[in-house]
Amino acid sequence: MVGPRTPHSSTKTGKSPMKAIAICCLALLVIIGLAILITWLAVKPKKLQYSIDEGWIRDYNLTNGQLTSTFNFVLRTYNPNRRTSVYYDKIEVTVIYRGQTVAVNTIDPFFQPKRNVTRVTLQNTAHNVALPPKVVHDLKVERTGGEVDLDIKIRAKLKFKLGIFKSRHYKLKALCSPVVVNFSNETKSQTRDCDVDI
Repeated sequence: MVGPRTPHSSTKTGKSPMKAIAICCLALLVIIGLAILITWLAVKPKKLQYSIDEGWIRDYNLTNGQLTSTFNFVLRTYNPNRRTSVYYDKIEVTVIYRGQTVAVNTIDPFFQPKRNVTRVTLQNTAHNVALPPKVVHDLKVERTGGEVDLDIKIRAKLKFKLGIFKSRHYKLKALCSPVVVNFSNETKSQTRDCDVDI
Protein backbone atom coordinates (compact mmCIF):
# COMPACT_ATOMS: atom_id res chain seq x y z
CA MET A 1 0.00 0.00 0.00
CA VAL A 2 1.42 3.31 -1.02
CA GLY A 3 1.18 6.13 1.51
CA PRO A 4 0.45 9.83 0.77
CA ARG A 5 3.15 11.69 -1.14
CA THR A 6 5.10 14.38 0.67
CA PRO A 7 6.30 17.53 -1.14
CA HIS A 8 9.80 17.22 -2.48
CA SER A 9 12.24 19.11 -0.27
CA SER A 10 14.01 20.73 -3.25
CA THR A 11 10.85 22.75 -4.06
CA LYS A 12 11.18 24.78 -0.86
CA THR A 13 14.90 25.24 -1.14
CA GLY A 14 14.50 26.29 -4.79
CA LYS A 15 12.06 29.08 -3.97
CA SER A 16 13.87 30.40 -0.89
CA PRO A 17 16.95 31.87 -2.66
CA MET A 18 14.76 33.65 -5.24
CA LYS A 19 12.61 35.12 -2.49
CA ALA A 20 15.68 36.24 -0.56
CA ILE A 21 17.16 37.91 -3.66
CA ALA A 22 13.87 39.71 -4.34
CA ILE A 23 13.71 40.97 -0.75
CA CYS A 24 17.35 42.14 -0.90
CA CYS A 25 16.72 44.02 -4.17
CA LEU A 26 13.64 45.69 -2.73
CA ALA A 27 15.50 46.65 0.44
CA LEU A 28 18.37 48.05 -1.66
CA LEU A 29 15.97 50.18 -3.72
CA VAL A 30 14.37 51.52 -0.53
CA ILE A 31 17.78 52.37 0.95
CA ILE A 32 18.88 54.15 -2.26
CA GLY A 33 15.62 56.08 -2.37
CA LEU A 34 15.98 57.15 1.25
CA ALA A 35 19.60 58.19 0.65
CA ILE A 36 18.56 60.38 -2.30
CA LEU A 37 15.71 61.91 -0.28
CA ILE A 38 17.94 62.61 2.73
CA THR A 39 20.64 64.15 0.52
CA TRP A 40 18.07 66.36 -1.23
CA LEU A 41 16.61 67.49 2.09
CA ALA A 42 20.09 68.22 3.45
CA VAL A 43 21.25 70.16 0.40
CA LYS A 44 17.96 71.92 -0.45
CA PRO A 45 19.27 73.10 -3.84
CA LYS A 46 18.21 76.59 -4.86
CA LYS A 47 18.16 78.08 -8.34
CA LEU A 48 21.16 80.15 -9.40
CA GLN A 49 20.39 83.85 -9.82
CA TYR A 50 21.60 86.11 -12.62
CA SER A 51 21.27 89.81 -13.32
CA ILE A 52 22.82 92.50 -15.50
CA ASP A 53 23.93 95.15 -13.02
CA GLU A 54 25.36 97.69 -15.47
CA GLY A 55 25.50 98.28 -19.20
CA TRP A 56 26.98 100.92 -21.43
CA ILE A 57 27.94 101.40 -25.08
CA ARG A 58 31.26 102.57 -26.47
CA ASP A 59 32.63 103.29 -29.97
CA TYR A 60 29.18 103.32 -31.54
CA ASN A 61 29.07 103.64 -35.33
CA LEU A 62 26.22 102.83 -37.70
CA THR A 63 27.12 103.46 -41.34
CA ASN A 64 25.52 102.07 -44.50
CA GLY A 65 23.45 99.63 -42.47
CA GLN A 66 26.50 98.16 -40.72
CA LEU A 67 26.97 98.36 -36.96
CA THR A 68 30.27 98.63 -35.15
CA SER A 69 30.11 99.03 -31.40
CA THR A 70 31.25 97.65 -28.07
CA PHE A 71 28.57 96.59 -25.61
CA ASN A 72 29.81 96.47 -22.03
CA PHE A 73 27.96 94.75 -19.20
CA VAL A 74 28.50 93.65 -15.63
CA LEU A 75 27.00 90.20 -15.14
CA ARG A 76 26.15 89.32 -11.54
CA THR A 77 25.85 85.62 -10.65
CA TYR A 78 24.66 84.52 -7.22
CA ASN A 79 24.91 80.99 -5.84
CA PRO A 80 22.47 80.91 -2.87
CA ASN A 81 23.23 77.31 -1.89
CA ARG A 82 24.82 76.62 1.48
CA ARG A 83 26.43 73.29 0.58
CA THR A 84 26.76 73.32 -3.19
CA SER A 85 29.42 75.14 -5.21
CA VAL A 86 29.48 75.55 -8.99
CA TYR A 87 32.07 74.93 -11.71
CA TYR A 88 31.41 76.96 -14.87
CA ASP A 89 33.13 75.24 -17.80
CA LYS A 90 31.71 77.37 -20.60
CA ILE A 91 29.65 80.55 -20.80
CA GLU A 92 28.44 82.20 -23.99
CA VAL A 93 26.84 85.66 -23.95
CA THR A 94 24.81 86.92 -26.91
CA VAL A 95 23.62 90.50 -27.43
CA ILE A 96 20.38 90.77 -29.41
CA TYR A 97 18.57 93.81 -30.76
CA ARG A 98 15.09 93.44 -32.27
CA GLY A 99 15.65 89.70 -32.72
CA GLN A 100 18.95 90.31 -34.52
CA THR A 101 22.19 88.96 -33.03
CA VAL A 102 24.72 91.79 -32.99
CA ALA A 103 27.54 90.43 -30.79
CA VAL A 104 28.66 87.17 -29.18
CA ASN A 105 31.33 86.66 -26.55
CA THR A 106 32.56 83.84 -24.30
CA ILE A 107 33.70 83.98 -20.68
CA ASP A 108 36.64 82.03 -19.30
CA PRO A 109 35.74 79.11 -16.99
CA PHE A 110 35.53 79.94 -13.28
CA PHE A 111 34.58 78.43 -9.93
CA GLN A 112 31.82 79.87 -7.74
CA PRO A 113 31.83 78.92 -4.04
CA LYS A 114 28.79 78.45 -1.83
CA ARG A 115 26.67 81.52 -1.05
CA ASN A 116 28.87 83.61 -3.32
CA VAL A 117 28.28 86.63 -5.53
CA THR A 118 30.55 86.83 -8.57
CA ARG A 119 30.58 89.80 -10.93
CA VAL A 120 32.01 89.41 -14.41
CA THR A 121 32.65 92.32 -16.79
CA LEU A 122 31.56 91.46 -20.31
CA GLN A 123 32.72 93.16 -23.48
CA ASN A 124 30.79 92.13 -26.58
CA THR A 125 32.02 93.73 -29.78
CA ALA A 126 30.04 94.11 -32.98
CA HIS A 127 32.24 94.69 -36.02
CA ASN A 128 30.57 95.72 -39.29
CA VAL A 129 27.44 93.69 -38.53
CA ALA A 130 24.92 94.07 -41.36
CA LEU A 131 21.42 94.95 -40.11
CA PRO A 132 18.06 94.88 -41.95
CA PRO A 133 16.63 98.32 -42.88
CA LYS A 134 13.86 98.13 -40.25
CA VAL A 135 16.36 97.33 -37.51
CA VAL A 136 18.62 100.16 -38.71
CA HIS A 137 15.69 102.58 -38.54
CA ASP A 138 14.70 101.49 -35.00
CA LEU A 139 18.28 101.72 -33.79
CA LYS A 140 18.68 105.25 -35.17
CA VAL A 141 15.47 106.32 -33.42
CA GLU A 142 16.61 104.87 -30.10
CA ARG A 143 20.07 106.39 -30.55
CA THR A 144 18.39 109.80 -30.73
CA GLY A 145 16.66 109.06 -27.41
CA GLY A 146 19.99 108.23 -25.78
CA GLU A 147 19.31 104.61 -24.82
CA VAL A 148 18.56 101.26 -26.42
CA ASP A 149 16.70 98.13 -25.29
CA LEU A 150 18.68 94.92 -25.69
CA ASP A 151 18.15 91.25 -24.94
CA ILE A 152 21.03 89.36 -23.34
CA LYS A 153 21.07 85.59 -23.71
CA ILE A 154 23.39 83.46 -21.61
CA ARG A 155 24.20 79.81 -22.19
CA ALA A 156 26.43 77.98 -19.74
CA LYS A 157 27.76 74.49 -19.16
CA LEU A 158 28.29 73.80 -15.46
CA LYS A 159 28.77 71.20 -12.73
CA PHE A 160 27.66 71.25 -9.12
CA LYS A 161 29.96 70.15 -6.31
CA LEU A 162 28.75 68.74 -2.98
CA GLY A 163 31.61 67.79 -0.68
CA ILE A 164 33.97 65.63 -2.75
CA PHE A 165 31.27 64.71 -5.24
CA LYS A 166 30.71 66.45 -8.59
CA SER A 167 27.54 66.21 -10.63
CA ARG A 168 27.27 65.58 -14.35
CA HIS A 169 27.25 68.59 -16.68
CA TYR A 170 24.10 70.70 -16.76
CA LYS A 171 23.09 73.26 -19.37
CA LEU A 172 21.98 76.65 -18.10
CA LYS A 173 19.99 79.16 -20.14
CA ALA A 174 19.27 82.68 -18.98
CA LEU A 175 17.44 85.57 -20.65
CA CYS A 176 17.86 89.14 -19.43
CA SER A 177 15.26 91.32 -21.13
CA PRO A 178 14.96 94.16 -21.69
CA VAL A 179 18.33 95.55 -20.68
CA VAL A 180 18.20 99.31 -21.13
CA VAL A 181 21.66 100.49 -22.15
CA ASN A 182 22.72 104.13 -22.39
CA PHE A 183 24.90 105.73 -25.04
CA SER A 184 26.08 108.34 -22.56
CA ASN A 185 29.51 107.86 -21.00
CA GLU A 186 28.25 109.12 -17.65
CA THR A 187 25.05 107.07 -17.40
CA LYS A 188 24.84 103.31 -16.96
CA SER A 189 21.85 100.98 -17.11
CA GLN A 190 19.66 99.88 -14.22
CA THR A 191 19.85 96.33 -12.84
CA ARG A 192 17.84 93.76 -14.81
CA ASP A 193 17.11 90.33 -13.36
CA CYS A 194 17.32 87.34 -15.68
CA ASP A 195 15.03 84.34 -16.14
CA VAL A 196 17.13 81.24 -15.46
CA ASP A 197 16.46 77.68 -16.59
CA ILE A 198 18.66 74.64 -15.89
